[in-house]
Amino acid sequence: MSVKLAVVGSGGIAQLVHIPAALRVNGGELVAVCDIDEKVASGVARKFQIPAYYTDAQKMYDEVEIDAILNLTYHTQHREATIQAAENGKHVMVEKPMGISVGDCEEMISACRKMGVWLMLAFMKRFDPSLQWVKKNMDDGELGDVFVVNSWYCDSLHHMDYVKGFISEFLKSDRKRVDLDIDWHKEMLLGHGVHHMDLLHWIGGPVSSMTTRYSEIDRRSFVSNSIVEYENGSSGTFQLVGVITKDWDEGLQVHGTGGSAEAEILFPYFRKPSPVSVYHKKTGTYSTRVIPFRNQYLGEIQHFVDSIAENTKPLPSGEDGLYAQRMVEAAHSSATQGSTIHL
Repeated sequence: MSVKLAVVGSGGIAQLVHIPAALRVNGGELVAVCDIDEKVASGVARKFQIPAYYTDAQKMYDEVEIDAILNLTYHTQHREATIQAAENGKHVMVEKPMGISVGDCEEMISACRKMGVWLMLAFMKRFDPSLQWVKKNMDDGELGDVFVVNSWYCDSLHHMDYVKGFISEFLKSDRKRVDLDIDWHKEMLLGHGVHHMDLLHWIGGPVSSMTTRYSEIDRRSFVSNSIVEYENGSSGTFQLVGVITKDWDEGLQVHGTGGSAEAEILFPYFRKPSPVSVYHKKTGTYSTRVIPFRNQYLGEIQHFVDSIAENTKPLPSGEDGLYAQRMVEAAHSSATQGSTIHL
């Protein structure tokens, strides 16, 4: 039996990556889309040949047999859409950030746990085969005792120029989006930095403290620098920058007593694998891996569908999303207060 999926929130990211991926998963079937804007909902359903569309999620749950949803709404709607789906007995994969506060995340976890449904976070970097290979080398002991884990995310001036190579135009709503009532640093940490909060937690392990400093000339010229201390004694840095006047620049570095690994993380929509290499101290050689295909979005939705079919907990979980949210809060509080924040 196939897992029946619905999309809640049919905006740009849904049209660009999630819906095309959901239509390709094995053992899954995309049966409906929902968006508060009828023009968007109907247009997306027509474009992707999806059987049903709705502007009211509750009506969709009442009328269509659905096992799970992809919650692709705007940040401010993640909590409400997740809880509503859970109360209707639907499993949920929610886009990042999980919410706009720690309280949001805790309520979402509680609602899903109460109803016995799975909650997964769409931290797609965990499904980048190059980064998975780095993690495997670490887990296999190839790097020895790791003592440094660094990452960086530099948004590019050409961001939307890249996007134009994948889609001619989006079906857009005429409704005005409700802006977040937060400062620009917090908004960028939630919108971009949260991916690396999960990446650093996944690669480096639990975090003990964060020390962050932030400066900006304007919203197109800012930098957030964090020193990250891990519970296992290792440390590292995370730098979030916008907007650089060059090509996309994002990456991960790991240094251990037995070797080092470095990955250049390519623009997320590129299908080309991220270049990665591992240096092995015992042989004095570098190793690379042939990775013919990269679609992180297909990978995460496939894992979500497989987890539902097998009734196993999908990862990253709601608890992972909460952890990344706490790291965002710690980085923001540290920059605001000028102090080190202990998690």
